[in-house]
Amino acid sequence: MFRYSVYMGNSRYAVTMKMKMWICVVILFCISVYAVLPLFGRGYIPTHDGEYHIMRIVEFSKMLGAGYVVPRWAPDLNSGYGIPIFNFHYPFPNYIGSFMRVFTHDAVSAFQISMGLGYILVVFMAFAWLTALFGAVPALVGAITAAFVPYLFVDMYVRGTIGEIWAMVFLFLSLFLIEKKKYVFFAYTFGLLIVSHNILAMVFTPFLFVYGTIRNPKALWSMALGAGLSAFFWLPALIEQKFVVGLNTVNFRQHFVRIYELLIPSWGTGFSGTGEMGNTISFQLGIAPIVAILGALVTPKKSKLFVFFILVFIASVFLMLPVSREIWEGIQLLQLVQYPWRLLSFMVPVTAYMTAYWVSRMNIQWWGVLFAVFAVALSYSYARPVVYEPRNEAYYVSQANFTDGTSSMGNSFSTVWTGWKNERPPASYTIENGRMTQQTRRKYLEKDLTVFMDDAGTVTVNTLYFPGWIAYVDGEKVPIQYMKDGVIHISVPQGEHRVFVHFSGTPVRTAANVLSLASVAVSAVLGYTYGRKRL
Repeated sequence: MFRYSVYMGNSRYAVTMKMKMWICVVILFCISVYAVLPLFGRGYIPTHDGEYHIMRIVEFSKMLGAGYVVPRWAPDLNSGYGIPIFNFHYPFPNYIGSFMRVFTHDAVSAFQISMGLGYILVVFMAFAWLTALFGAVPALVGAITAAFVPYLFVDMYVRGTIGEIWAMVFLFLSLFLIEKKKYVFFAYTFGLLIVSHNILAMVFTPFLFVYGTIRNPKALWSMALGAGLSAFFWLPALIEQKFVVGLNTVNFRQHFVRIYELLIPSWGTGFSGTGEMGNTISFQLGIAPIVAILGALVTPKKSKLFVFFILVFIASVFLMLPVSREIWEGIQLLQLVQYPWRLLSFMVPVTAYMTAYWVSRMNIQWWGVLFAVFAVALSYSYARPVVYEPRNEAYYVSQANFTDGTSSMGNSFSTVWTGWKNERPPASYTIENGRMTQQTRRKYLEKDLTVFMDDAGTVTVNTLYFPGWIAYVDGEKVPIQYMKDGVIHISVPQGEHRVFVHFSGTPVRTAANVLSLASVAVSAVLGYTYGRKRL
């Protein structure tokens, strides 16, 4: 009888907990969908970086469609000369955008839907992590409050930084997997964090390292494995950056934040910087996050993790202020962050943790739901951005200022041998002292033609040169001349000859690809080993 009563009691408890969890999930879904509803509409939302991302999705999709699994080249940008932009810019959002484009047949819709999906996953990954720490109700309140941190809406509806949104997804998923001791899965999510946004990955790496040291030191090797998994991207980008200009055109000295801008609620869709106009974009921490931090501070029994998040908050705020300039000047790696205010990204996990911590110590945790309502009420208007008339992909691919640019700030991105090509070439090939008799193959990264030369001359392939382009004349490798104007020039003797030019892997890219594949193999072995131990 006693055992039966206990069993019934446990059963009732399990049902109650399951219902509570489903209620939380439904509430989170409704609130997160409300926040991103404009992204699923027909209207176009203008953002700082949105149009860059739209053109990148178009070009990335072309490369995937042509069979290039890891695109590194945008063939039709830079006035048709092409550009190695995907060798340096984070690829994961482009994979998601290209996948969405298959269904929407439109890069604009694919971009906006990808952004909305990313935001929804940020909310649910935060909830999963907080549930592992505090339980369902504190996690619900923490996830909602974090979802309405003003900076998230700056990222989505002002800056249009889809990479930062997806990086936040994998940050929260990584925190959850550390708590669950899922080492191999954590390696993959850390790798996905790196390929989602390389700058935020650099910022979040020490954060995850310290978090893992506090919570589960065994998880730290997963970060090394995750770095190996993503080496195909970051290793060539790191080593081959010396061949390009414009990767970092931002002067960090112009983008510090004043203390009142962090504390006073404001909203703007402009830009940051010094000068007469100053900052015309919102850098507020948010009233609800500040209240949550203060509420958590007055609760008893502080943990190591609590102290860690407080220190993260203090450090990130300090490094956004002009008083920290000497630190920025002294640490070159820090300068790669570009904008000191980018550290507002830490407000999302800090707010999530502090809110859940505070609510978990309330006598009646459901009172925390009132605070969640308070947080939503303060920021819901930020989820209603400016919306233009519908613009589709056809609009962008028909505008020369988009197709002929470099999809980068001020069209500054190019190789060290030439600047931006602001005029299209008269033809794909220019042949001095001869003519083309046959074009056997012309793929994005393969140029195959037969020429007849009346005299020794030059065949110019009007494509930007970058390490990896290799030329052959009649099957023999020949040097490429590119120093004059940054374009591929090949010397061809008199007579009929076959000229073949293609873009291949450099030793660095090959080594990076091998490292990533080896990391996949290691993760598979480790996953199998851990699986066998649990059986």
